[in-house]
Amino acid sequence: MSTSARQSALTSIFTSTLLAAAAVWAGDGPPDAGFVAARELEVQLAKQPAIYLRLDPQRRVLEIRARGIALDRVDLIGIELVSQQAMLRPSLPASPQIPALWRVKQGPGDTDREVIAPTELRPMPKDDEEEAPAQGAGTAPQPTATPIPEPPISYRAQLENGWDLWVTGELPPQGGMRSWIAAIKDGWSRVRGEIVDVPPAITLAMHGDDARRIHHLLRTGMPILVTVEAN
Repeated sequence: MSTSARQSALTSIFTSTLLAAAAVWAGDGPPDAGFVAARELEVQLAKQPAIYLRLDPQRRVLEIRARGIALDRVDLIGIELVSQQAMLRPSLPASPQIPALWRVKQGPGDTDREVIAPTELRPMPKDDEEEAPAQGAGTAPQPTATPIPEPPISYRAQLENGWDLWVTGELPPQGGMRSWIAAIKDGWSRVRGEIVDVPPAITLAMHGDDARRIHHLLRTGMPILVTVEAN
């Protein structure tokens, strides 16, 4: 079976599985609109071989998927919407609708690059000279390998929907008193003309090793499917 035929078969099987699951969840009543919409979005993603992320807020799970198949998963410590109530704003920004397909507008993974150091240093030949043969072992200077920095455990990605996606080790405190103090500070800053708009954010709390592991995936264009489970 050719590669294209195999991919087409996988997509067909995945689509049939989703439709069957939707029918089971629906039961005798009408199907859950959010559940069906989430599955339709994933069917479109599964038609392409590219990797995408699937966020399940209810189960607190972030999956790395391709062709509708889970390749890896991250169990979240918590998930929370964070937005600051400003005194001079009419209201808080609306929560993002789900199910939805988010895309990274700018992410920390954009700067990840693979660094390959040469095994030996050889001079560039001139136009009228042939390339010099490789020197014997131990005679050529050995280059110093460029160290690859370890990914951070806390970082931010900008989403196309205007929200930020924060990855961190713990959820930020959202107590009533702290929010009230933040609102007072924001109000006085605006009175003084120091207007700083902080976009609302979706915060994903996870263990440090998991945060480092998915750092390279949060790059520009990465789709994030936010799904819902059937009631």
